[in-house]
Amino acid sequence: MEISTFEILTAPIAPVIGLPPALLPVARRVVQGYFLTISNLEPIDWQYRIEFAISLPVPADPNKILLNNAFLVVDVEGLNITIPLTQQPGKPEVYRGFFTIPAHKTASVQLLPILPQALTPGLLEVRGYVSLFPLFPSQNDVLLPPVKVLLNPEIRGTFLPNNFPSPANTELDFDQINYTLAIASGKALNEIPPEVVSTILIDLGTLEPFLEKLRKGNFDLASLEADNSKKSQMLVQLLAQLDTSEVNLKDLNTVMEKIDIPVRMSSI
Repeated sequence: MEISTFEILTAPIAPVIGLPPALLPVARRVVQGYFLTISNLEPIDWQYRIEFAISLPVPADPNKILLNNAFLVVDVEGLNITIPLTQQPGKPEVYRGFFTIPAHKTASVQLLPILPQALTPGLLEVRGYVSLFPLFPSQNDVLLPPVKVLLNPEIRGTFLPNNFPSPANTELDFDQINYTLAIASGKALNEIPPEVVSTILIDLGTLEPFLEKLRKGNFDLASLEADNSKKSQMLVQLLAQLDTSEVNLKDLNTVMEKIDIPVRMSSI
């Protein structure tokens, strides 16, 4: 689903060549990033793929692409996690990242210029549009209900003096800019059809706290109030994420054994 346009910058807000000296402090630089707030309204965790389709510069210009110029961060519950931002095979204009939002949680997804390197030469200027896809890991085509999310895309920026961070600069005058972008659907509440993808590996670092709560009997999940069809869907989704390689199953069994869960997984 297409979400909004985006623009990241580290660029002067006005040409500085030929400006009278008295006006130079006004013609500052802006460092600008893209922020997308996503609320997962479902009673289960969902993995998402976010894509940034840029306008490829013609001729090629290293200051007008995301490669080596920007990074992707996901913040859930105040924990900033850097997400690998990679180019889609066969589509050099598309960059993508993958992340998971727990049930009924809200995340801030941020595409930001890499600092301080983007300040020199300070000509980063990348535009495009953003798409979001919930992912359902499976080996078969399945029909699933849409995933409900609340979305709020924003641009946030900081104005810097043109000579920052020069050691001679003693007047550190910073201002902020923040404005909401139009959502392609025209509404904040959206229902996005899940995309069926190939089986993926489970992140054991994420799974271990889940299993620990299960062992202690204090696993509090709103999904326990769901009807049987919803519970079946959640169970299938969890099991479908298991890669059946011996290495992955061995690691999973090691975690369950460590926290005294008397269950062992096998590919047979």
